[in-house]
Amino acid sequence: MSWQRKSLRRRLLLWLLGALAIISTLMLFEVRSSASKAANEAYDRVLLGSALAIAERVVVVGEKLEVDVPYVALEMLTSAAQDRVFYQVIGPGNDFITGYDDLPVVDGADIPKNDSPLFFDADYRGDAIRVGVISRHISGGRLSARFTVMVAETVEGRNNLINEMMTAAIVRQLVFILVAGIVLWIGIGWGLKPLVRLEAALNRRTPSDLRPIEHEVPQEVRHLIDAINDLMKRLGASIEAMQRFTANAAHQLRTPLAAIQTQAELASDAKDPEEISRRLEHLNRSTKQTSRLINQLLSLARTHQENENFQSEAIDLKRLSEEVTRTYVPLAVAQQIDLGFEQLDPTSSVFGNEELIKEALKNLIENALNYCPEHSTVTVRLKQVSKDIVLEVEDNGPGVSLDQQDKVFERFYRSETRDDEGCGLGLPIIREIMERHGGSIEYTDVDPGPGACFKLTFPQV
Repeated sequence: MSWQRKSLRRRLLLWLLGALAIISTLMLFEVRSSASKAANEAYDRVLLGSALAIAERVVVVGEKLEVDVPYVALEMLTSAAQDRVFYQVIGPGNDFITGYDDLPVVDGADIPKNDSPLFFDADYRGDAIRVGVISRHISGGRLSARFTVMVAETVEGRNNLINEMMTAAIVRQLVFILVAGIVLWIGIGWGLKPLVRLEAALNRRTPSDLRPIEHEVPQEVRHLIDAINDLMKRLGASIEAMQRFTANAAHQLRTPLAAIQTQAELASDAKDPEEISRRLEHLNRSTKQTSRLINQLLSLARTHQENENFQSEAIDLKRLSEEVTRTYVPLAVAQQIDLGFEQLDPTSSVFGNEELIKEALKNLIENALNYCPEHSTVTVRLKQVSKDIVLEVEDNGPGVSLDQQDKVFERFYRSETRDDEGCGLGLPIIREIMERHGGSIEYTDVDPGPGACFKLTFPQV
């Protein structure tokens, strides 16, 4: 399962717990630093106390220093059984007085002369040790000099203290993360309840129920609900339009099919050859009308499909217009109609879907050829008007009456001028195609004389 398809609750929980884990890790580093500092300060104070206790027992005897080591002071350091204690007393001239003579050597210049202690880490006999050093001045009799007291202990005790503090901190952090995880899991679930209720409400709806969603949802989901409502509104309008179209198409198909059936029955019952020929002619015309209606319905369906997968590209409108016009030349010659193409301006590139534009031009040329009588002229013309490119199909046929000019772009409306094979879908298909391209289609009369001119206006690339 991809990350995008995982539970929203789990994704939020993982993000939040991940952030908490990182923060806790950084905090543990800080805790360890603080624990080390606190343990060293505590143990160093004990080291200093032992060194001071030994320094107090140093006395001058003649011209020498002697010391009676107070072992009680060393016992303060050996309270933890795992630690071992070492000491050393050095007199003037680095003369060894007592203690462990192989302890690490300290340069006298490093020892503060203001009675402040010096602490450092070292290795001794394979063990890590912490060393405390103090320097004191003593005088008496015939001797006045400085001496140095060094006390050292192994670091197992302080390391154990640090580890105990770290363990306690880790346990606290783990408990905190666990509790936070439980609280977050419950809180996120509570926060997502409006979506669960919304899901249940949508599941109770019937497929035809496209009413807007009016449930209360969190603000973060409000834009999603608005988008869904907009989609449902557009889907409802599309379904309603499709239902109207289906009903109209069924009605339109019923008429020519009934005519075909009637003409076929009359032809089968007729005895007179002329009557049979006349019935067969009616049957042929009804078949053509039905065929054209079906083709237009398929063209409309193809137009809708192209709209769903609309892909725009730069199109050479001159090349496209010449190709489509050339395709209909044989049909125009058979009907004794002069069909031609002319370009008035050199600019002819538009941005859109080539198949849809071809479909629009084919419908215009077919309408012109179907409406025009013999010896008519049909011209496909390409020109530029201001910043737009206009593709015209002009003829000198009967034109469209004034009362029909506002109706010719309605679906299934057919002019009664001449085209008894029309189905009233060509121009509505063209209008939908032009709207999809951000353009328009308009009808104008030819001046002077009879005729019709349909103009497709495209915004220039």
